Amino acid sequence: MKKFQFIISYFSNLLFFAQKTNQRYLVKIDVQKYLADEKVNILFYGKNENKIWREVNKATGKQNVKQIKKFLTLLKFKFSSYWRKASKQLFLWKKYFRTNQFLFQQIILSIRKLSGTKHFSFFKIPIYLISNSCSDDSEINAWFSWTPNESFIVIEIPFGLKPSNNLFPLGILAHEFFHLILKKNTALASQINKLIRKNIKSFPKLLDTHISNRMFLEELLISSFIPEGCLCKKYLEIKAFAPISKPKNLLGWRKLIAFKLYKTAKNYLCNARQIDKKYIECIINIIKRNKNNPPSKL
Repeated sequence: MKKFQFIISYFSNLLFFAQKTNQRYLVKIDVQKYLADEKVNILFYGKNENKIWREVNKATGKQNVKQIKKFLTLLKFKFSSYWRKASKQLFLWKKYFRTNQFLFQQIILSIRKLSGTKHFSFFKIPIYLISNSCSDDSEINAWFSWTPNESFIVIEIPFGLKPSNNLFPLGILAHEFFHLILKKNTALASQINKLIRKNIKSFPKLLDTHISNRMFLEELLISSFIPEGCLCKKYLEIKAFAPISKPKNLLGWRKLIAFKLYKTAKNYLCNARQIDKKYIECIINIIKRNKNNPPSKL
């Protein structure tokens, strides 16, 4: 059986640790500011160190690269102590995902059918396991990076969080894969963009994020299936979340859409139907009925 690519990178974890370590007095620049920059941040994953430094040099300048390297050198002793515990934790999480790989693969195959995407090499997508020294969450956090030439997923695991006794983390990871799979269906992506432009005034302004209307709608679409929707019920034995009336943040909207669309989503899933214009319009209609704040910009 092929295996998903779960990667535990010392260098990626060191750079992420440096992002979270507030010790500005060690060097002349605000290292956290540079490392947190989106153009630099995604370079931590999927490349060798020399290539990363060349790219960081382009983004920040030669002098700043020297300061960042100096900061990392000074930080390594502190990180080594942290890494001894964190790496063991990450390997336990890697084992957790490996143990549940067959089940996860079934979820991905259902997502491919829903997305109308026949060809998607999900085994080739790197999945980076990163220890988060500052998070006290009770669940993992995951995000994806996509370009036409390179995609990967990052799972941030709060330091000290042991692998779950339930299967909800599989739903979180599947949610990120859903984003990448959707992007393979260019016709569906185009349909989503057209509906956004047509209904531009219908979208709410969120209090907790500045994501675009495009990403907002995509989040709701995916969440209507997983991790809040019927895919979780079918494969992970997790019930749909209770909805939040008149939601003001992204999580509230995700729960509301998953609850309202549960029967419709289940119909699409059970009958192997591809997500279409009608389904997306159902989401937009729910948004219109439950929006109670001014529209946001596209």
